[in-house]
Amino acid sequence: MDVGVEELEQSKLTPLLRLRYHNSIADAVADLGEAAEIRKLFASFQKFLYQEDLAAYPRVLGEIR
Repeated sequence: MDVGVEELEQSKLTPLLRLRYHNSIADAVADLGEAAEIRKLFASFQKFLYQEDLAAYPRVLGEIR
């Protein structure tokens, strides 16, 4: 599926974190881990965003962390 794929670019990660953590990257790091770990998590879960089996999400996130 190609729809929305451009929203998953690594360049979108910092703006997404700033939005979620009220412009505080330090809070994002405190909550999610170091930058390398956040990038890994972001890249890893992307393949599941368009998956129809929504029940897989909790399991997937547990496996990534």
